[in-house]
Amino acid sequence: MSSTDAVRRRRRERHAAAVVRAISGEPTAELRARRLRVNGEFVATASPHLAVDLAGADRAVARGVSDGLGLMLRHSDPQLHRQLAPSTPLERVIFDLAEQVRCEALAPPELAGLRRNLAAGFDDWVGRMQASRVTDTGVGMLILTVAHMLRTRLMRSINDPIVDDLIETTRGNLAPLIGAALAELRAVLDDQEAFAFHAREIAEAVALVAGDSTVAPESASAIERAKVLLAGWDVQDPEVHDIGDAMVGGGVGRGDAEVLLRELGDYHVFTREFDREVGGGDLVPLVRRIALRETLDDHRRAQSVSAPRLAQRLRRQLARPTVDGWTFAEEDGQLDGSRLSQLVTDPTNHRVFRRERMRPTADVCVTFLVDTSGSMKVQRYEEMAVMLDTFAQALDLAGASCEVLGFTTAAWNGGKAMKAWRRSGAPLEPGRLNDVQHIVYTDADTTWRRSRRSLAAMLSTYHYREGVDGEALIWAYERLQVRTEARKLLIVISDGSPMDAATANNNRDGFLDDHVHAVAAAIEQRGDVELGAIGLEGDVASVFRRSVALDLSATLSFGTYDVLDALFS
Repeated sequence: MSSTDAVRRRRRERHAAAVVRAISGEPTAELRARRLRVNGEFVATASPHLAVDLAGADRAVARGVSDGLGLMLRHSDPQLHRQLAPSTPLERVIFDLAEQVRCEALAPPELAGLRRNLAAGFDDWVGRMQASRVTDTGVGMLILTVAHMLRTRLMRSINDPIVDDLIETTRGNLAPLIGAALAELRAVLDDQEAFAFHAREIAEAVALVAGDSTVAPESASAIERAKVLLAGWDVQDPEVHDIGDAMVGGGVGRGDAEVLLRELGDYHVFTREFDREVGGGDLVPLVRRIALRETLDDHRRAQSVSAPRLAQRLRRQLARPTVDGWTFAEEDGQLDGSRLSQLVTDPTNHRVFRRERMRPTADVCVTFLVDTSGSMKVQRYEEMAVMLDTFAQALDLAGASCEVLGFTTAAWNGGKAMKAWRRSGAPLEPGRLNDVQHIVYTDADTTWRRSRRSLAAMLSTYHYREGVDGEALIWAYERLQVRTEARKLLIVISDGSPMDAATANNNRDGFLDDHVHAVAAAIEQRGDVELGAIGLEGDVASVFRRSVALDLSATLSFGTYDVLDALFS
């Protein structure tokens, strides 16, 4: 997002937040990065028609979403709602949708403009559902149909004839199951607890329909692959998980996963225009890299840890049996058709079978993500470089892939991003306000021998500045995601919390810390990459579930290299 787009989005969000505060009477309500906060805490809602990027939305749609959020805060008790809500994903979406329609139905009838805004926001969501073909799926059609049935019953809304025809069959299937509960809702509009009883009944019935392939176009297993990605709906509710890969709120698929990770919570970036990704060899001139490599080799000889011996240990830890061809002339196994003639010529020869040959293979990609911020200059960065260089060589010898990545900023105190922010009028709470610099010391497709000099650049500390840990973690995770290895390990090496002075001074307290916590939790929940951390004289256990503390003050020994086993055994 450019600085101009960021300013436009923030302006639209401030206007929307003012509307939310006016309608709800909640003075602390705030909107940022498509998330609603009250008293600094996220307000979770799974209502899909509220998932709108206000920066690019039509004004009437933006007003409708703002009005809907304001009515929700005014008429719904979030603590009671959380207590009464079901835990399964699809049921939670239907339940939250019903509660949102209840709040919108309580809008005073004399406020005709507000009701028009609500209708505009809802109709825009329906249009996006159809345009992104989410309604072609069973789950998408069920949610759309229930939404229309709720609005018709509670708000007397008139459906679009085209949409009415679209949902007719599904509505006919649902009516016998949810009709009675639906009829009870209007009488208890003012009673959230009584309303929730009937809403849960509807949600449970819809979930049953979704699991019946004779009624809904999808099977129950397909439901687990359909995703409802909303404006922070599950941030505070770890028991509620995603339901797939297609966005009911606006047509966003798996390709946007990194965007969603970047904007966890209220995290946002003022501009990415000046961000850089560089190779280790780009940081230091060749003559200097040659000298640094010689220094690194000297350090390695002093530690007396043999890379080939370490490779044997790593192979035992990481290797898994894999099929590597066949062995022939066996006495049992699978019959080998090419040897059947032997049974005729020599009936006593039973060696006419073949077996699969198994070989231990380290089908693993290991990524080390290194904090190269200024504080690491005093955390024995030389020993860290020795350890990582040895790991890179040993993993290469063991047949595994290895990446060594670093993260820092391109400047101190904000750099070019800070200057762009000032030129745009220095808006409040601009988000990340520095130029990040991500470093590839070696990538997973390059052997240790070819990357030796690039790895030696870790010994040069001229590029050690400040650290934006959350975004670096996303970057390393994305690189691992595209790898084809069966197992993927990501190890963060850090001396503590992220720190970027420009960002910290111009945003709320904990802005960077909260983001790295949220990113680590999200990656661990996804489970496609195994995440761990090594702490160097700093606390990383509060961020990473798997972590070890490492003291590099003594001479490195084989025990130092047991960290992989300690993290992932």
